[in-house]
Parts: sequence; C-alpha cells; structure tokens
Amino acid sequence: MANRGRPAPSVREVAGWIVASVLLIALFAQRTQPCPYVWHGGAPSGEPRGSCWVGNDGYAMCTPSLAIDLVIESGDDAVVLVRRGDNGKYATMGGFVDVGEDPRDAVARELREETALELAAPPLLLGVFGDPRRDERRHTVSAVYVARTIGKPHPGSDARAVVKVPVAKLRGLDYAFDHAAIIEDYLVWRRRARGTFPRDAEPFRGGAPVSRDSCT
Repeated sequence: MANRGRPAPSVREVAGWIVASVLLIALFAQRTQPCPYVWHGGAPSGEPRGSCWVGNDGYAMCTPSLAIDLVIESGDDAVVLVRRGDNGKYATMGGFVDVGEDPRDAVARELREETALELAAPPLLLGVFGDPRRDERRHTVSAVYVARTIGKPHPGSDARAVVKVPVAKLRGLDYAFDHAAIIEDYLVWRRRARGTFPRDAEPFRGGAPVSRDSCT
C-alpha cells in the first residue's frame, strides 16, 4: 500500500522553522538575562556619558545619585565637621546611600565609617539639597539630617581630620560643595525648628541662588 503520510517539508518551510527557533531562543535569552545588568546610556545627546542599572524588563532611567549629609551637634554650642582628604575643605559628614539601604540607615553607617561616632537618637531631617551644580562630579541629591552623637570622633578613610567648631564660628569657613548653604539652613533651623529658609546671597558661579527644599 502506498504511503499516504504528510509530504516532506519544503526548503522554505524548513528555513521558516529555523528562523522562528532562533528568534525564540534570542527572546528567551533576553528575558533571562541576569538582573541587574549595566545599560551604557546617559543623557539622550550622549553627554555626559554614564551608565544606568536596569532590571529584566529593560526599562532604564538615569537619575541623580542619592546621598546623605549630617550636621553633627556636639552639645548645645558646637558642630562636628570633617576636613576632606582630597581638598582640605570643611564639610558636613556624608556619603552615598547604598542600593536597598534606607537613608537613615546610611546616616548611621557613614557616621560610623567616617567619624567612629554613633547616633544618640534618630536623626532629624533638615532638608533636601538637589541643585545640579552642587557637585561637579555628578548630579547628586542629598538628604541632610541633624543629630547628636555618642563617642569620641576619629577621621575615617575620606576625611583628613574631624574637628569640633563652635556654632559662633561656623560662618566664613572654606566649605566644599554647597555645604555653606547647609550650615546657613542649620543656623536658621536652630532658631526655629520649622519654617521656610531664605535664598542664599552668594550663588554658584554668579548664577541663580542655591536650589533646595527644606522642611516647613
């Protein structure tokens, strides 16, 4: 009896199956790519260059780096500042928030790493500083806190020294970044726990005043 089974596939059908199989394999490989992975993106124009971390869905958005800064109160009449190791300027204690880390936890960690101090109580939010000009290395947004601490300060890896400065002498020091504005807001905060803060008289490079949000 003659074989009445399905005729052998044509060359065109075989080629179609091969192409479909390759596309399915490529799609599966893309969806199972390890997360996170680096997407070399940045600004739409290509400048400044950078990279963004994205998930398996392929969605990427380059956003500012998140940091914390802490105005460390030492008693009622002094503040603990650091002298930066790279330029010797005065600065509030601070650092970047790790992925998956709460900003308040970052405050405690950075405080321990950079000054060997411990928080005496939960830090209070002073304000959010996000002017794109505040850090020439990258756009950095900093949540600035105020807190009192326990222990004897010692400089960490990024600090040349840890110094105790009387409140009356905080103005006029050579500060890094926009930390002079942070100190000005703190001095106002000391006099009134809540309120709107004035704009700075001395802007960046002769431009608009420092931009930030403060608690009201």
